[in-house]
Amino acid sequence: MKRFCSLGIWRLRFRVRPAPARQPLRLRVVRAIEALSGKDVMVLAPSSSAVNELRSRVTPKAETIQQFMINPELQDAARGGVLRIDEASFLSARAGRWLLEFARDSGTRLVVPGDVRQHHSVERGDWLRVMKQTGAICYAAITKIFRQQIAPLRDAVRDLSQGKIEEGLDKLEKFGAICQVEDKTERLAKIAELHLAALKERKSSLIVAPTHGECRTICGAVREAMKGEGMLSGPEQTVPRLNRLNLTEAQRGDAVSYEPGYVVEFHRIVKGAAVGGRKEKRFRSGEQWTVVRRDPGGGVLVEREGVQKFLPLEHSGKFDLYRPEQIALAAGDTVRITKNFCVAGTRFRNNEFHRVAAIDAQTITFDGGNRIEAESRFLHIDQGVAVTSYASQSRTIDQVIASAPVESFSQVNRAQFYVTMSRARQAMHLFTDSKAALREAACRPSERLSSIEIGSENEIDDLLTRLQRSARAGRR
Repeated sequence: MKRFCSLGIWRLRFRVRPAPARQPLRLRVVRAIEALSGKDVMVLAPSSSAVNELRSRVTPKAETIQQFMINPELQDAARGGVLRIDEASFLSARAGRWLLEFARDSGTRLVVPGDVRQHHSVERGDWLRVMKQTGAICYAAITKIFRQQIAPLRDAVRDLSQGKIEEGLDKLEKFGAICQVEDKTERLAKIAELHLAALKERKSSLIVAPTHGECRTICGAVREAMKGEGMLSGPEQTVPRLNRLNLTEAQRGDAVSYEPGYVVEFHRIVKGAAVGGRKEKRFRSGEQWTVVRRDPGGGVLVEREGVQKFLPLEHSGKFDLYRPEQIALAAGDTVRITKNFCVAGTRFRNNEFHRVAAIDAQTITFDGGNRIEAESRFLHIDQGVAVTSYASQSRTIDQVIASAPVESFSQVNRAQFYVTMSRARQAMHLFTDSKAALREAACRPSERLSSIEIGSENEIDDLLTRLQRSARAGRR
């Protein structure tokens, strides 16, 4: 395994130029790898937001790992070269294994930069952390922090990056970055004031909170402040959106998970269910079907444009389940794309942010002229004022404002706190209603134990032997 998955400990030399002319660090690394290896480098990332960042700062040819795994043309172009996997801490065990096998079979080298102290994949398996801890890959570390431009903040983030959460908290508190405000209304007002002040100075500002509920509460307060300042204009429109339920494949395959009014959207073509001895027409990728009811026999009836079908629950890996909601928007609002989709030839990518230039009952027009027909379907959008730390990872902004009230501490841990506070270049502000409780929550571990870490070496060997025997018996 070490033979084909190595970070490669190369001595890189960079010539320091005046700040405006300097290339981004990741671009210089890619150029150095190409020069030293004599091979082309293909850059991949686990999320569309990370790909957008890479396309703007490193290479316009960056792609998602998911697209690479299903696109034979991309795979052929990468064979024998170098694959650089950005934000590799997001790799799941399944995706990591697939990449290892591709590298082994195609003579490709993997370069997997990532920070194992940041967020892991939603899918099971902390691949990069396990590979590092078991010694399966060689690695080199960058010890200098480049993003933070203020020395005290840079020192605090360095402590957080090394797992020294309490020391980092102490430095942030000494700098005045942590503020305790027990009154909820006052806390929200201070957050809105700081955010609007940055926008007026044409600086980038991002509000980060642990939960989506807290994000929407903050968004409401900020939008009211924006209305008062005249930053939102024109009539407000209510737009239908989809809120993904984040169910597992097994849960989506169980009829009990479905309620009337929920929306099913397919991301793969699926054959229709067999009803009364005949096959229904297939479901196409991108189609949205509304749940009508659960059948007493364990089926789920869905409807689209007056046509009703039974949902093929055995193919639950090829569709997702959503709860329909409404979102209020006006010109001047910012929205976040929550899923890749294409409208009239324009592609919108997950975790992109767009400012609303104009809106009416039929159409949303964004800055740059891109448009979405708001009445045609449920949209994969959400408010873009406040986001969770998962959505903020890979972003770099001038100012970060974090909100962490006690009621959201169930989602606060080392990774969440580290990712949240390390996004900003120039300013960090964290508001909470209890500094003492925040310190305890931020020090909670965020790693998920793997089977290798739970069992002893003999137990793992015994488990593998039994699995191999079972597989051979199944083949017979």
